[in-house]
Amino acid sequence: MHESLGWASDGWTVAKAIALLRELKENIRTGKRPQSLREMRSMAEEQRQREALLRSKERVAGLTFRELAACYTDWTQRHRASHAKVVQLLTNHILPVLGDRLAREITPQDIAELGRIVAAKRPLTGRNKNDPSAGLAPQTVLHILKTVREVYNYALETPAPGLSGVMLFNGSNPAMLSRRNRAVVLPETDSRRLRVLSDTEIEALLAYQGRREGASDLHDMILLSLDTGLRAGELITLRCESCTPETGAIRVLTGAKGSERSTKGGKTRIVHAGRLFPESLAMLRKRLKHASSEYLFPGPGGEMRSPFGLPQAMRRIMDKLGFNDGVTDPRNRVVWHTLRHTFATRMLESGLDIYALRTLMGHASVTTTEIYLHICDMDKRRAALAKAELARQTEIKRTAGQ
Repeated sequence: MHESLGWASDGWTVAKAIALLRELKENIRTGKRPQSLREMRSMAEEQRQREALLRSKERVAGLTFRELAACYTDWTQRHRASHAKVVQLLTNHILPVLGDRLAREITPQDIAELGRIVAAKRPLTGRNKNDPSAGLAPQTVLHILKTVREVYNYALETPAPGLSGVMLFNGSNPAMLSRRNRAVVLPETDSRRLRVLSDTEIEALLAYQGRREGASDLHDMILLSLDTGLRAGELITLRCESCTPETGAIRVLTGAKGSERSTKGGKTRIVHAGRLFPESLAMLRKRLKHASSEYLFPGPGGEMRSPFGLPQAMRRIMDKLGFNDGVTDPRNRVVWHTLRHTFATRMLESGLDIYALRTLMGHASVTTTEIYLHICDMDKRRAALAKAELARQTEIKRTAGQ
């Protein structure tokens, strides 16, 4: 078998060829490598690849947290409905502190310090923005620290562009909670709003006549949320094609991307209008019959409404009706999400099984749904269950007597 070295123009001479041949023969005699030109070239290529990989790792090791965050936000723009919120947290709170630091040099102590820095910040919006002693809410601090953790998790699982086999980040996530990482302590929060509307409040809310344009749309959206438990984001993205007027079935679908993603948990479900409020089904049929947009509750020009519109509208209505007068704890205030809580408690009070309610609510875990067992009127629930059991026993006896 013959192997060629190369051309004289590549620098090969007879003397070099003889020296190389002697070296290969000696390697064969002593058992060293390489023992052929092919093996020599293969070893040279392996060495070149090792050196290239080392240079790639060195480039990745030089990435700043800002560069990792940019890669992460590019991904969230395509895959996460929370993209705008992520960018806001990074821009306003995280990057000014960590942005120019090398990602590999950030420690759990640095993350803990970030938590202390942002916790001391004055809120720019909300009820406490004019309070000089106020700081960011613990829930906001929690979201900020979790965003740092998500940036690192993404970088640990994502190859660097053009660098096969090299991840954007290698090492331990400094924002990860573990027994070995006691520096980062996420603030404990309980921001759950457990307020539900009474019969009198529901009657007043549905009777409210706003003077602004679109007041009838708000009334219908409030009614449907009370009747089905739909979230504000699910209402504004609800399309006419997802509703069946004959049965009142409403298919709450996961959208394809960005603002079109309607469900919080990312899972589709079916709810039915008219179960708690019969007038809700009549309203649904009327809106479908006269629809002029693809959306059931369209915004200006038939486009999708702003996700901030409904919470703002509810605040205006509450100011007029006075439901929140004298309320100091935010968890006791009536907000748009209170309509969903009210639906859940009313369904349990009507005797609905907790697992059936979980499906209607779109919860990932029944543990979340069980919260409503603690705030519903258990006397009403027991009465409804007893009535259902009596009807079942009566039907069994009737069937047995036939």
